[in-house]
Amino acid sequence: MLTINKLSVEVENKIILDTISMNFELWKNYCVIGKNGSWKSSLAMAIMGHPKYKISNGELKIEDEELKINLLELDPHERAKLWIFVAFQHIPEIKGIKLFEFLRSIYDAKIWWTTSFLSFKKIIEPFIKELEISMEFLRRDLNVGFSGGERRKIEILQLKLLDPTYIFLDEIDSGLDVDAFKSVVKMISKLNHTKNSFIIITHIFDILKYIPVDHVYVLEKGKIVKQGNQDIIETIKKEGFIDVANK
Repeated sequence: MLTINKLSVEVENKIILDTISMNFELWKNYCVIGKNGSWKSSLAMAIMGHPKYKISNGELKIEDEELKINLLELDPHERAKLWIFVAFQHIPEIKGIKLFEFLRSIYDAKIWWTTSFLSFKKIIEPFIKELEISMEFLRRDLNVGFSGGERRKIEILQLKLLDPTYIFLDEIDSGLDVDAFKSVVKMISKLNHTKNSFIIITHIFDILKYIPVDHVYVLEKGKIVKQGNQDIIETIKKEGFIDVANK
């Protein structure tokens, strides 16, 4: 279980997330929703350990019957090795790093071993073909010149390669047209299984047609104002976010 307990986050000495508490269990999916400016994306960045976001109070840990790890003591790359993955709202392009070498480096970090060029090529090729990605992309700089749909496919490729446990999907509709969005979320939904958990961050709800959720958190101005089952979403669809906390 990924546990957030009374977590407060600051940016430039301003509190943006105030005493947030959430639990994310394996085999369950979650939705974090709220109006623009409710700091939803900032929550994912803080959990991942982005240096811009300072944790001023609270706990962030992974624990089960045999394990208890304080994530606040770990660097971002160490949190990633504990199988936390964030699909970014805006996927960056990185010049000078070839996609093949990037994928091989993150895979090697996962298995704590260095794979050869040929052995990794055998690993990645089936995923490439399944996602209908051109093999030529492996020779290109990471995301440079890729369309929104192509960048999302590369993220799905990373998900298939790493099989992370806690997967934050941050506004993944950004940069996608209707057809590309449907294609991407259908691919992502196939990756959901009993040993992982999707945490969907959004302010629109089309993705929930493909990935149903068990629990919903509503954020407003950096605070949780409502939580419960998917009925909350139906209420917001009808009435908007206004006064949802009082419903």
